[in-house]
Amino acid sequence: MLDNIQKQVGTITFNLWFRDTELLSFCSNRCEIGVPNSFIGVWLQRHFLAIIQEKLTGAIGRAVEVGFSINGNNSHPPQAVSSSPGVATIDKPAIDATKAKGQPPLLLPPRTCRLEDFIVGPSNQLAYNAALEILKDSGPSNFNSLFIYGSIGLGKTHILQGIQNSFKESGQPLKAVYMPAEDWTNEFIQSLKGGKVEGFRHKYRKVDVFLMDDVHFLSSKEGIQEELIHTINALAQSSKRMIFASDAHPKLIKELKESLTNRMMGGMLAEILPPDFKTTLAIVQTKVSRLGHSFSREVLVDMTDGLKGRSIREIESALTALLAQATTYQREVDVKLVKEVFNHLFGQRRRRVTLEDIEVIIRNNFHLTAQELWYPGRRRSLQLPRQLCCYFARTLTNHSHEEIGRHFGNKRHTFCVSSMGKIKKRLENDMEFVKLTEKLHEEIARKTFA
Repeated sequence: MLDNIQKQVGTITFNLWFRDTELLSFCSNRCEIGVPNSFIGVWLQRHFLAIIQEKLTGAIGRAVEVGFSINGNNSHPPQAVSSSPGVATIDKPAIDATKAKGQPPLLLPPRTCRLEDFIVGPSNQLAYNAALEILKDSGPSNFNSLFIYGSIGLGKTHILQGIQNSFKESGQPLKAVYMPAEDWTNEFIQSLKGGKVEGFRHKYRKVDVFLMDDVHFLSSKEGIQEELIHTINALAQSSKRMIFASDAHPKLIKELKESLTNRMMGGMLAEILPPDFKTTLAIVQTKVSRLGHSFSREVLVDMTDGLKGRSIREIESALTALLAQATTYQREVDVKLVKEVFNHLFGQRRRRVTLEDIEVIIRNNFHLTAQELWYPGRRRSLQLPRQLCCYFARTLTNHSHEEIGRHFGNKRHTFCVSSMGKIKKRLENDMEFVKLTEKLHEEIARKTFA
């Protein structure tokens, strides 16, 4: 059953919340799961109870009641909490990690997303600046549509909700509507069933600012895509502002109508990449401060070193796990604890990508020696591998164009700038090339595991 849960929630989430659990007992219709502390138990109950019950029901063939008990060595016996069938219970330990006396909270409190709270760095600067353009009283001068894309947990939703909240708080007489694509889809289906399609269309085609998140959800939903195309057309004819977000570039969303893809690419496209070291450090400092904690510079730098290149959600999960361990076991947050928790959470430690890593992978894939790759001259067969070296060096490391040029055959920085532009342009139009770069990226990433 745990294997199935891991496949559904992912390895990092599984290591954080499930790896130290165990099945204590199963009697009649009740399953008792052992957890190392109450913090883990409460989190599993609040966030993963439905998944656990679904997997148990599938394995057993009938609905079960789920309970959580502390299976560590507590000095006091746990006190059971009564429950009704189908509802999870937790046996309380002597110390509740979520309410330890005198301790700051372990979980980041819910907040309203605002653009002024968004931490800006090279990886998200373009998307952030485009969002500010959207907020101008007269709207952007060069585009009315913005499409933000990037991996999960990098801040796309923060930007979209921040735009909506900025309009709400600005006092401008503009109506801004934000919704995930799934919610928009469900509302459209309900309007069809209830004979209220015209009301639905009037609601979304008369707004001033239309914000849709998780566009990739629309994959293979032809009828929903057709409705969205008409909505975009209506909004565009009225010069309204539209902002979309997705985990993938429009051309990489499977089974998306070409006409919808073209409309979404008709405005500004902005990619968000994983944060670099400096941006990650700023994010870590901000989130630690919001939780009421203060760590030494050494600890913050070590945390950042272990979190560089990871998503904002992964950073939050890692910080939650670190503080849970510190509070539960009454330990000081120092470099030693950071290494223990991060090794446990992420499994293998990742080091930073180096220029040497990139060159080795490119040479191996194109069957070139170092001398051949950087042989003086402009052989056509060497242009692509050289451009890829510059592209990955710029996107996966903190080196400047000048540093990259010096390392790779003593090239001028203008060669690196030109290479970035050529690779990005080709990624927008060549699916086979996209697959090649993804393969190379994965191989480079594998070299960074210690």
